[in-house]
Amino acid sequence: MREKRDEELVREVQEGNIFAFERIVKRYQSRLFSFVFHLVRDNQAAQDVVQDSLVNLYKTVDRVDIRKKFSSYVFSIAKNTAFSYLRQQKKKVSLDDIAELAVDELLYEKMFEMEQSATMQKCLNQLDEKFRRVITLYYFDDLSYEEISKKLRVPVNTVRTHLSRAKVALRALLPYENS
Repeated sequence: MREKRDEELVREVQEGNIFAFERIVKRYQSRLFSFVFHLVRDNQAAQDVVQDSLVNLYKTVDRVDIRKKFSSYVFSIAKNTAFSYLRQQKKKVSLDDIAELAVDELLYEKMFEMEQSATMQKCLNQLDEKFRRVITLYYFDDLSYEEISKKLRVPVNTVRTHLSRAKVALRALLPYENS
């Protein structure tokens, strides 16, 4: 099975699947910690803020618009939770810190996307050519079995078999599928 996109996981959480939320937490927890630590500059406080952010995310998951970028929503909750923490602690946040945090938010999102993409590409490159082509055509080019069959000049059942075997092989290679 391929790694589900954020939007798919959010939809599952909205439908009551707590395990999907667990996957979201695993996906974002360490990145949120790095992001929040940059602002609060305290290890325990950053852990608390991340925990509160994830609780807030769970409470508001029904309001998430899955047509919009989910990572922006997650980082926005973390940023707002961090600011609330700092206000409660009566620590001053400079305008420079706020501007820097906005830049960091975009940078963390971009790094997260690049890391996911690089991991996927590395794993795809380890697949047998026939499996890599079928995975690419099906998931990245959004072709149907019939379209792939015509393009590769193989029977539809061969496409199904190759795709099935490719998924098994890819699942074994992806680090987050094995944990």
